[in-house]
Amino acid sequence: MKKNRIEFNFVKSRGFLMLIILFIFILILTFFFGDSGIVEIIKTQDKIETLTKNITGLKVEKEKLEKEIKDLEDDPLALEKKAREKLWLMKKNEKVIVIVKQLEKGDR
Repeated sequence: MKKNRIEFNFVKSRGFLMLIILFIFILILTFFFGDSGIVEIIKTQDKIETLTKNITGLKVEKEKLEKEIKDLEDDPLALEKKAREKLWLMKKNEKVIVIVKQLEKGDR
């Protein structure tokens, strides 16, 4: 009979209540801040969105480069133009004019 009273008193005691509250608090913290918590899920979703945008940008850039490669392979004039731009090549009796943009005070 005494054992039942001790168990019953423990259930009604403040210690048991505090233990339950502590357990619930730990569960809530784990739910929000754990390895698979809400905060981690939101961070991962943001990272996925950023990477998806990067992939889209890289696909567009890849398409531009593939078009440029095809143009350079097919058109000799395009190849010559690209070589002139990149390597500063010129024909005989040809002058190259370089236009330099003037920097403003804040750009330095």
